[in-house]
Amino acid sequence: MATKTDLKDNSSASVIDDKVGHTSEDVQFQTSEDRRQIGTVSAAFLIFNRIIGTGIFSTPSAILALTGSVGLSLFIWVAGMIIAILGCLVYLEFGMAIPRNGGEKNYLEAVYTRPRYLITAMYASYIFLLGWASGNSVVFGEYILHAAQVDVDRWNQRGVALACVTTAFIIHATNVRAGLWLQNVLGVIKLIVIAIIIVAGWAALGGHLKVEKPDNFTNAFEGTKGSAYGIVTALYNVIWSYIGYSNANYALSETKNPIRTLKIAVPTGIASVSVLYMLVNIAYFAAVPKKKSSVLVVL
Repeated sequence: MATKTDLKDNSSASVIDDKVGHTSEDVQFQTSEDRRQIGTVSAAFLIFNRIIGTGIFSTPSAILALTGSVGLSLFIWVAGMIIAILGCLVYLEFGMAIPRNGGEKNYLEAVYTRPRYLITAMYASYIFLLGWASGNSVVFGEYILHAAQVDVDRWNQRGVALACVTTAFIIHATNVRAGLWLQNVLGVIKLIVIAIIIVAGWAALGGHLKVEKPDNFTNAFEGTKGSAYGIVTALYNVIWSYIGYSNANYALSETKNPIRTLKIAVPTGIASVSVLYMLVNIAYFAAVPKKKSSVLVVL
């Protein structure tokens, strides 16, 4: 059972405590050390794996179609990256102040204290009714069936989704160490796939192509669309591609030395994703002609 303890590093906690009228003792809990199995590498992969999904493979084409030019498309990716980093810093501050499982639930409860349990009930309804995990698993089911060259229908797609969620739940509920090992392996696989794309882009920039070089970086802003709707929608899509930088905050009670680990894992995770996202976009534009890029969707 969790027992209350004083916050050793209260530099961040004091800011929240002063505003909401709570002491560190109200917001900090300590669990047994044998539960803390998440290290710095695993925490960084929690962030990396949650962010890197289908977004970077399918979103660049949509961004290009909305902006109309390679130059503005890359600029939108940089703007989205900056916004994501700023959001990441907010979660880093909250996580250091309240280093225990729960993420936004804890932070909302610390800020909105009255009426009691109102925020808790609202957040529980949000998680239960919107079901973001089920949405991700349905997309996973669709992609797996496409990769297996199986016709996708409503039932087999949801069957794979249910199996995905159930398997993940069982693994993490029964053996945390096995779950960490699995997610680290999957993270490495994602990293290898992205590295292959980036290296292929470098080869394309070097002219090692069997087709005519796209030359997308000459007059990079040619064709730029002045639509405010297109720019805002493109920026939203980029920000959505970065969703997941708060993932390590949900498991801080199971993290070794959570404050120190978070200080290292969060910047490492968001920085690595930011660099990879930009390099992948450059690789796409180095190898694929602009007209084809604007309609390219990777399944």
